[in-house]
Amino acid sequence: MSHARSYAEQQRDPRKHLVGTSAVVLFHIILVYGLMNGLGRKVVEVLKSPLEVSIVEEIKPPPPPPPPPKVVRQIPKTSAPPPPAYVPQTETVVQAPVPPITTTAEVRPEPPPAPPAPPAPVQPAQVNISVACPNYQSIPIDTPKQALRLGLSGQVTAEFTVGAAGEIRNIAIVQSSNSIFNAPVTAAIARYRCIGQGRDVRVRVPFVFRSE
Repeated sequence: MSHARSYAEQQRDPRKHLVGTSAVVLFHIILVYGLMNGLGRKVVEVLKSPLEVSIVEEIKPPPPPPPPPKVVRQIPKTSAPPPPAYVPQTETVVQAPVPPITTTAEVRPEPPPAPPAPPAPVQPAQVNISVACPNYQSIPIDTPKQALRLGLSGQVTAEFTVGAAGEIRNIAIVQSSNSIFNAPVTAAIARYRCIGQGRDVRVRVPFVFRSE
């Protein structure tokens, strides 16, 4: 109800009708002024003359050039060569020549003769002590004091060479139960008086030590 009332009030507003009336009056004044200045006649002549209508065509850009034609390369078909005719192979056995066998006699120099072996040393003949040195029993043998103090007994076998003139050489202890008895044996043999046998002879003599 209030909305309809406001609309009616707007229609009865004299200001709104005044604007519309002023516009109509202004249009008529302009029209009369134009007729008085001959503008109306020109408008009438223009309206009477036929209208020339020119249609301006739209300038279209030229179409793009067509693409170059595709070149299709054709590969020439080559027919496979015909298979070669079968030719049976003939096997030829070639025997290699046998090289001649040459025999070369190898001459080896004869080895030099072996030097003669040195003569074996002549061993002096073994002679009994009683023949070579008859006085051996008269030569006393002293028992070492250390052996007497310790109560030691022992045996020693000695060997020596009697020269052609009866001299004594190369005294050696062949066997000894205790080295404490070696020195008295060597000293006793050095005092022997031996008889030369015309050549070197080897004499062996045993010694016995008893501690009483």
